[in-house]
Amino acid sequence: MRIGILGGTFDPIHLGHLAAARAAIECADLDRVLLIPTGQPPHRSAAVASAEQRLEMCRLAIGTDKTLEVSDVEIRRGGVSYTAETLKELKRIYPHNELFLILGWDAARLFATWRVPEEIRHLAAVVVVTRPGSGSPEPAALPSAGLDPAKTILCVRSTPDISGSALRRAIANREPVGDRLPAAVEQYIAQKGLYGDNR
Repeated sequence: MRIGILGGTFDPIHLGHLAAARAAIECADLDRVLLIPTGQPPHRSAAVASAEQRLEMCRLAIGTDKTLEVSDVEIRRGGVSYTAETLKELKRIYPHNELFLILGWDAARLFATWRVPEEIRHLAAVVVVTRPGSGSPEPAALPSAGLDPAKTILCVRSTPDISGSALRRAIANREPVGDRLPAAVEQYIAQKGLYGDNR
C-alpha cells in the first residue's frame, strides 16, 4: 500500500489541507493519506487550539472519506515533533508499505535545513504539492533544496490559497469563513468558541 503523510498544526484544518491531500493521492497514486496534527512544531509557536481539539477537527473534516485517516502518533509521543521520528514510528506501524511525505513547495524548499534530511529521504519519498503564492518548482530546483529528484514527485495542482493565521483572524472578527472550512469544522469552532480571542 502507498501511504501519504500530511503533517501540520491543523489549527484549524481547512479546505487547502484537504485539497493538498487529494492532489497528492492523484499525483502519487496513493491508497491513503494520514493527516497527522503536530504535537509541538519545531519551527513555529504553539497551536491555539488544544491537541484534542485539533484531532477532533481533523476527524470532522474527513467525514466518511475512506482515503483519508487521522493519526495521533505525534500528539501521543509528546514533545517537539520531528519528521524523522514520526516516519520511523510509521515504518514500525506499516512495515510493508511505501511512505510518501506530502509537502507544499514553501516547506519543501527549506528541506535541506531540516533535522536529518538524509534520514527522511531514506524513510519516504516526497510529494511536493504546489501552493498558491510559492510558485511551481522546476525539477532542477530540487537538489539545491536537499531533495532527491529520483524520489520526489512534483504535483502541480491548483489548491485554495488559505492562510491559517488569516483564517483565525477572520474567525476572531466574526467574518464568514464557510468558503475556507469544512462545514462540520466551522460548526465545531463555533460550538467551542475557538479562536474568538485570537491575537
